Amino acid sequence: MVTTYLTCMKTLIKKKLLFTIFVSLTSTLYSYILFSKQITNTLQMRFYKKYYIRIFPELTILHKKTRWIIAFFLIILLQGCAPAREITDFSGRAIHYFDLVEIGGIKQAIMINGKNVNNPVLVFLHGGPGFPMLPFAPFSESMRLLEEQYTIVYWEQRGTGKSFRRNLKAETMNLDQFIDDTREVINYVRNLLGVEKVFLWGHSWGSNIGAIFASRYPEYLFAYISTGQSVNPFRNEMLAYEFVKNRAKEENNPRALRQLARIDTIPENYSLQDALTIRRWVYRYGGIVYQDRDERPYVDLREIRTILTTPVYSLWVRINLLRNPYFSADKLWEDLKNINLKEQAPKIEVPVFFLVGRHDIIVSHILAEEYFEKLVAPAGKTLIWFEESAHRPHTEEKEKFLSIMKSQISQYALKGEIPE
Repeated sequence: MVTTYLTCMKTLIKKKLLFTIFVSLTSTLYSYILFSKQITNTLQMRFYKKYYIRIFPELTILHKKTRWIIAFFLIILLQGCAPAREITDFSGRAIHYFDLVEIGGIKQAIMINGKNVNNPVLVFLHGGPGFPMLPFAPFSESMRLLEEQYTIVYWEQRGTGKSFRRNLKAETMNLDQFIDDTREVINYVRNLLGVEKVFLWGHSWGSNIGAIFASRYPEYLFAYISTGQSVNPFRNEMLAYEFVKNRAKEENNPRALRQLARIDTIPENYSLQDALTIRRWVYRYGGIVYQDRDERPYVDLREIRTILTTPVYSLWVRINLLRNPYFSADKLWEDLKNINLKEQAPKIEVPVFFLVGRHDIIVSHILAEEYFEKLVAPAGKTLIWFEESAHRPHTEEKEKFLSIMKSQISQYALKGEIPE
């Protein structure tokens, strides 16, 4: 931390922004408190509560406008310290398109990247709900390599990142609206790129939208692909709860057990904060990231810095992300608890591919396999296990993922065939 700030101070001196250092330092600590408090009650958080808040008690009662100012200075500091990252990273692509498009009554962000105009189109439904997608997915190695085989549509869903609006009506934050938005996005892409059908890839929360959409509107699709296939989010939460409890007992972890004991598992009482507590421990036990979980903290300040310094987002978007990190999850929470794909998407009439991480706990691989077995798929269905992955097989085993997307999906699904 000290080394990081010394480096930042040198950068800020060169930019003649020394006057922001103290305010930015305070802002950074306060913002970290906000993120930590909403995500998990860590030991570091306890330290800040015990000592930092005693020194700066006024930070706990900041007026809303003051919080805006703090967020602004935090972004200035991070922008000054961040490595250069230009949108020109997308140069060399045959297709690069980025615009705010009227979808479902509001402007929503759509980015389209591809290396060959003749490649099939793949619409990506990101997870969350509400986790910023544009600072990460288009820049990731997996997606860059996948763009050699597909023209990828990166759509940031309503309420997320650049698709958040201050006048966004809470009643539009529901599952059916997201499915309608998906249909509008696909129609927009079909008209823009001159294609009849697309591939649809749903990840995590996006796989709820994707499976239901594929069930209702098969005529738009070549195939449906999922990673981290969600099926019944509330049942999934209970399985994750039991997983954490069992692991905590095995390693005699009283802290985890105390936190679990405070969680009310009755559906109507189970809260988003409860889910975030469980999520932190699932990560700790390898149920989200399997291979390098010991090298990356759950609250990853590098990810926060990326979100707050990405050239894809305006200053307004970055400030909003600081102030409303769980806007979408909070508004969709009751809808999430009522999803059951066995009832809402029992049949999909296009080829189906489930790419499942063997160690995925946060979105249960057990429920994904159960749903796969019951799913009626007259055009064929394939389940492929990723033995060294948890929730993100497309990044943890990217070579295998890319090979499957190239050989088993793009080559066969276009012909309406499923490999045995």
